[in-house]
Amino acid sequence: MTKDIKNQRIADLQDSTPVADAARRVIALRLEAVRDCLGRALRESENRRQNIHALRVATRRATAAVDFFRECLPRRICKQVRGHLRLIRRAVGAARDWDVMLQRLSKAAKKAAEADRPTYEMLHGYALAHRIPAQHQLELACPDYPFGFDRLQARTVASVRWRQDPEPSLGGFSRPLIGQLIDRFNGLTERGDNDWEMLHEVRIAGKRLRYTVEVVEDCFGPALEAHLTPALTRLQEVLGAVNDSFNASRLLRQIVEGIADCMPNAADRYQDLMERQIEEHEERMRSGRVKYRGWLDDWNSREMQQALQVVWPELPVRAGVSGSASAQLVIAPAVLGKSA
Repeated sequence: MTKDIKNQRIADLQDSTPVADAARRVIALRLEAVRDCLGRALRESENRRQNIHALRVATRRATAAVDFFRECLPRRICKQVRGHLRLIRRAVGAARDWDVMLQRLSKAAKKAAEADRPTYEMLHGYALAHRIPAQHQLELACPDYPFGFDRLQARTVASVRWRQDPEPSLGGFSRPLIGQLIDRFNGLTERGDNDWEMLHEVRIAGKRLRYTVEVVEDCFGPALEAHLTPALTRLQEVLGAVNDSFNASRLLRQIVEGIADCMPNAADRYQDLMERQIEEHEERMRSGRVKYRGWLDDWNSREMQQALQVVWPELPVRAGVSGSASAQLVIAPAVLGKSA
């Protein structure tokens, strides 16, 4: 069984913890989680779907940790570990996407009308034909597991140190970096929601902010735990569903067009159900966009902005802000640079 991937706070880190000590602990734990999840994803056929999802999340958390503490790592080591994590994440991402489709098809097929069963069988075969090589790609991404990953982890952790004087505390180090991430995230939310790819960017930026905040949550008191973390979790749920439907509708359109090209005489046999599914996914996307706008209202509320001030004092409290996606949001100019 996979471990709980939701509660990922790092124990024993405080505002006064030296930044190199914090970096060493966080990076070690995050890479250890990737190693363990990778082993389960490669070796355990039972609960493979959950294991694949856990590995994808673990690679994102580890990458967020390496990025956050990159000043404590030699450039060569940082590039090496990020590259390896990216290779795993891309391989596991493909497997995860096909797992989502297979799960959705299996549920829908159980309630399908007899006339729709051939289409479900065709789609299931199509997805399975892609899922099998996706697992092979994951194995190719880690040919020397576990020993190669153990060496990478050991080299990375051993290289952690602060190379300037004086060494800052974790709290002093993290505040400007978290502020930059909030600033970037706010900038993305200002760009509107008419573009589905834009919403995907918001989702990824929200993930990065959430996984970084997990590291330093205990440095800033209860405000982040009570407000920021739940808000970012809800954002992932809302936009995750939108992204799944966006990917599914795009894939179904590709299949419809491909069948029409390659087997025009068979197109009518499958097209009706797939067109209905595309419309269902597009309706879910529209519904998700409405939910996102409601989420954005909450994000721009006075209560949330006051919570964010604990980390980023330069952010003004905006009385009576309307967070509607159609409104022109007024975000204070960033005090910090954009080169996070």
